Amino acid sequence: MTSMDKGLVSTEKAEDPDEIHAAIGEIASLLLKAGKPLELAGLSTMLTQQAEQTADASLQKNYRDAARFVAEKIGS
Repeated sequence: MTSMDKGLVSTEKAEDPDEIHAAIGEIASLLLKAGKPLELAGLSTMLTQQAEQTADASLQKNYRDAARFVAEKIGS
C-alpha cells in the first residue's frame, strides 16, 4: 500500500535549498546587526522564533525547514 492509498499525500512542496539559504542569511544578518555571536544554536533558535511569529504559511515553512537544516548541522 502506498502513502497515496492511505490518503497521506502531502500538499507541501519539498524543501527548497534556495529558500533555506535565504532564511538562514536573513537571520544571520539580524544576529550580526544586533551584535550577537553567529552560532548554530542561536541561528536555530531565531529561525524557530521567526516561524512562530510570522502569519505567512510559506515563510513559516521556510523558517522551519531552515531551523531543521541548522539543527541537523548541530547534531553532525
